[in-house]
Amino acid sequence: MASSAAGYWDERARRFALHGPGLAAVCSYGMPAFYNRYIDACQRRALAPWLRGFARPGSAALDVGCGVGRWSLELSRLGHEVTGVDLSPRMIERAEARAQEAGVACRFAVGDAAGLALGRTFDLILCVTVLQHITDPVAAQTAIARLAAHLSPSGELVLLEAAPTLATSRCDTPAFRARTSEWYLEALQRAGLRLTARHGVDPMPLKSWLLPVYRHLPPPLRLAALAVTTAVSLPLDWTLGRVCARHSWHAVLVARHR
Repeated sequence: MASSAAGYWDERARRFALHGPGLAAVCSYGMPAFYNRYIDACQRRALAPWLRGFARPGSAALDVGCGVGRWSLELSRLGHEVTGVDLSPRMIERAEARAQEAGVACRFAVGDAAGLALGRTFDLILCVTVLQHITDPVAAQTAIARLAAHLSPSGELVLLEAAPTLATSRCDTPAFRARTSEWYLEALQRAGLRLTARHGVDPMPLKSWLLPVYRHLPPPLRLAALAVTTAVSLPLDWTLGRVCARHSWHAVLVARHR
């Protein structure tokens, strides 16, 4: 299972990790640049209070599913001592190259979230759109338990995942599962963690309506529909995302040890 998933992410990295900031490899796979910049902007706005608010000189941060190093580099610039882990060797290669190009000190390693065993704990663990790609619910629960095991007693775990209030399989694929916020809450509790904050990311529903049919549309209509979806959604998600958690497709879930 892990090897086939690694192959999937290696292929994403091979095709898109070298294109600019590599967003088409780690956000919405292979989608146009304008759409992935929208995804990235909403994620950055949603995560900003925790990335900036928790930064202390010398604090240890773990970026799980680090991809091309998008968040690892940001955490390092904010003063964290950063370790990035990803299932894909190609993603790790690109993350290392980007860190070197930026003159940023980060450590990277190939690793599986469900089998994470680094032998140490971290003050901040960041996990962005990783668990939603672990399609086996048992493996996803195991991954959360491994994250909890690597969290320091006073540390914070920050997840950003597809976590709608109501169960839906509309956007599910062989590589993606949307699980409800309640599922994440129960999984965190089973891992010995308590939820301390929950904020929204993208309450506008247009993209979750469009994406299941997107690739079946004729190319000109596909691009036009995506452009309209982005233009309408971005200002509303940007303005209302944090405060509309119950109506959001993705959610930021922050947890600590009980």
